[in-house]
Order: sequence, then C-alpha cells, then structure tokens
Amino acid sequence: MPTREVAAQFDEISQVYDATRDPLEPATVDRLAETLRAAGVASVLEIGVGTGRIARPLLERGFVVTGLDASSGMLAKARAKGVPRLVRGSGYHLPFPDRAFDATMLVHVLHLLDTPREVIAEGRRVSRRGTFAIVRPRAGRPPEERPAFTARRIVYRILAEEGYPVPDRSRGPPHVRERELLTELPPDDLVILTDRTVTEPMTRPLEMLARRASRHTLNVPPEVMARAVAAARAEVGDRTFTYQRVEALATWRSQPLPAAVA
Repeated sequence: MPTREVAAQFDEISQVYDATRDPLEPATVDRLAETLRAAGVASVLEIGVGTGRIARPLLERGFVVTGLDASSGMLAKARAKGVPRLVRGSGYHLPFPDRAFDATMLVHVLHLLDTPREVIAEGRRVSRRGTFAIVRPRAGRPPEERPAFTARRIVYRILAEEGYPVPDRSRGPPHVRERELLTELPPDDLVILTDRTVTEPMTRPLEMLARRASRHTLNVPPEVMARAVAAARAEVGDRTFTYQRVEALATWRSQPLPAAVA
C-alpha cells in the first residue's frame, strides 16, 4: 500500500491510537536500553515513531532520539509528549546522510511495510551500528486456532454479511509477518527482551474496533461497527485466553544486504 495512503489512515486513528494499543512494559524498555548501550548506541533514529510511545521512554533513559513518521497526526501526538526531534518522511528514503546515527530502530513496524528489505537497508545506510527492530519471533498455534482471534473473526463475518469488505488477512497477522521476515532476512543477532505468560479477556481485541482505531475498518459506518462488536461481545462472553508474550530485538548490522532472490 502506498505510504501516503497508510499515512492518511494513521492520521485518522491518531487520536485514539495510544488508548487502544499496549505500550512496551517498563521492564522491556529497560532491557532494550541495556542492549542498545551494550552495542555502543547513544543516538537513535526511530523509523515509524508514531505517537512517541517508545521514543519518550528512551529519551527518559538518556538516549538522543530522532523520530521519523509519514503521519502528521501521529507526529503531533509525539510532539505533545515532549519528543523534540521529529521529521515527517518515509522509511524507504531517509532524509539523512550516511552513518548519521548510532542506530536506527523499528518497533513492530516491519509488518506494515510492502518492502521491508528496503527500509532495513536504508536504516543500515544512515547508522553506524545497524538497524534494530523489536519483533515477536516465536511461533505458536495457527491464527485460526488462537482464541485471541475469535472475537475479531466474528466481527469480520458480520461485516461481510452487511456488505462491507473484510480486511485482507492473506499475509497473516502482524506477528506472523514478522516471523516470516526473520526467516527471509535472518538478523545478525536476536536478543529476547521479555518472555512472559499473559491472560486476557477474549473481548479485548474488540476495543480497537469499537473505538474506530483500526485503519482496516475505517470505511465501516459507526452504527454497523457497533452492532458487529455488540454481537461479538455477546458470543464470546467472559471467556479469557492465555498466550506467551515474547518481545525480541533483532539486529541487522551496517553492512550491505544480499540481493533479493527473484
């Protein structure tokens, strides 16, 4: 999808973005900071800085952070949090000279990219230590067997019955696409930051849809979405699901990437 179209979608959801996404836990950010310092990193360019949910904690831990994002709405939220160094632009063509930063970083952004190889390569060009990315690296049950997806699937089924397009899931959910990328482009290092068991209500994924914070369903009228979410809540009830939340830091050091296989 073109960068301009994605940016417009994030502009639209920027006001409710933070309220519908989990921040990185303080222990995860602490471990991230330790790992970056051990790699000799003091200055960071965060590609896809969004609302500054990671940039701000890194600033508080003494890093010099520059944030880049294509969405002016998301950048406005980051600026309001006190992130001072912000640039509107594309990760595919970074407006910085070679080796301008110690490191570039992406936090759960890789799944949004049509050609992540290009962004990783650009990140390596402008960094001295390499491109770092927080990812979820471990496999589990197939998406169709995961309770976390049950409520969302109910909503998508109802939307399809109402005549609204269901989001294209052919590429799989974000964590699946992240793992595929790690296979296609193996990082030089992969460090586990946190690994813990989490139990949540099965209705939790519905909050993003109910608050119109999913860019994939912005075309659905509010009253249609409200009916679909209410039906999903009634169907799943008060059931919960348990899963393993793993956050890892992948590193591609600053050296040429191999050519893509045709």
